[in-house]
Amino acid sequence: MKTINIPRSIISASLGVTLLATTAGAAQTTLFFDDFNGPTLNSTWQASMPTFNQANGGESTTYLGAPTSYSFQNLGGSSVLNMDSTMSDQQRTGWMNNTVFTAPGGFIYEARFNTLTLAKTNSIDAFVELSLFDAANHSLYDIASPFAGSYAEHTSFAAGSSINNSYNSQAYAFQNNTWYDLLVEALPGQNMQVLLEDDGGDILASQTLGHTANVYNSGFQIGLSQALGNPQGTFSTEVDVDYVKVIAVPEPSSITLALIGFASIFIVAKMRRMHA
Repeated sequence: MKTINIPRSIISASLGVTLLATTAGAAQTTLFFDDFNGPTLNSTWQASMPTFNQANGGESTTYLGAPTSYSFQNLGGSSVLNMDSTMSDQQRTGWMNNTVFTAPGGFIYEARFNTLTLAKTNSIDAFVELSLFDAANHSLYDIASPFAGSYAEHTSFAAGSSINNSYNSQAYAFQNNTWYDLLVEALPGQNMQVLLEDDGGDILASQTLGHTANVYNSGFQIGLSQALGNPQGTFSTEVDVDYVKVIAVPEPSSITLALIGFASIFIVAKMRRMHA
């Protein structure tokens, strides 16, 4: 079989048309936004979560309740939620939002967080977690987190799902006192993925969850939490969260689909001319 290599310039041209179509054809809608400006926690956050695995495939983690200590602070001009929990092996603290979100096209769940100081005496393991739960069955979930393993000496980026029973992690060198964005992204017609971005929006790492947003046809709820793996003792884990938000991404309009089809025809025509 003959291999056909498509020049990058042609692919870029097609993707440019597709991106333009998607941007023009569908506006995003913010379903939820919390910038944690206090003085009290948004009442939609409830100290209620199921027992579920950590993103890197750790064993079931027992839920204790809200973080042992949390407060509203200011970091670099941003209002933040400081979450600081002291826990033991396979324990979790945090909240699940009682709002049931529906986004037939797709959605993005995003959090901006600061690592503060990752160290054995300050912050280890899953110092911040984002989770999605099927509104009708909380045993169906997706979860993502940075993970400061080996007492914060070996950091990684983890994502997992009970829906297809897949949990993965990849080494990533998180820096102290640094802002990152963690996103669970479900775009129309695509498998969901988890993205780690820098504060400028550049993708640093990504993982695919292996299913589309259609699995949440009953709606979904979001979680914000912290967890310990098996450090064999009691340790603290701390993070500052600037905001979390949920954005609905509509399905492409007929105009968008037509333009995407045009882009595909453009590639095929170019390929035929190249290999005539």
